[in-house]
Amino acid sequence: MLYLGGNLISSIPPELANLTSLRYLVLCDNRIQSIPPQLSNLHNNLLTFLPREILSLVHLQELSLRGNPLVVRFIKDMTYDPPSLMELAGRTVNSSDLPSNLIHYLNLASECPNP
Repeated sequence: MLYLGGNLISSIPPELANLTSLRYLVLCDNRIQSIPPQLSNLHNNLLTFLPREILSLVHLQELSLRGNPLVVRFIKDMTYDPPSLMELAGRTVNSSDLPSNLIHYLNLASECPNP
C-alpha cells in the first residue's frame, strides 16, 4: 500500500506502474490533473469491482480494464440487442434538428464498452 494523500502532488511519476506488487495506491487530496498512460492501462489483472469513488473522476477519459474478471463477466452477461430499423433511420436525421440529449444517446451506439 502506498499512501500519498495530502501532499500537494501535482504529477504522478509513470514509474509507479512498475510497482507490480502494489495493491493500493491512495492519491487523494493532491493537485493531480492527469494520470500517466502507464497507470491507466489496467488490463489482465484480477479486478472484480471498481470503487464508487471512480465516479468522481469527471475528467477521466479512458480507463482500460480489458481482461479483468469485472469486464469479462460484464461482456459475458451482455446480450446482443441490435437497434431497430426505426432507430437506425433516426440516426440519419440531421443532428441540428434533434435535442442534444437524444444526439448523445444515439452516439452511444457507436462506442464500444471495452475498447
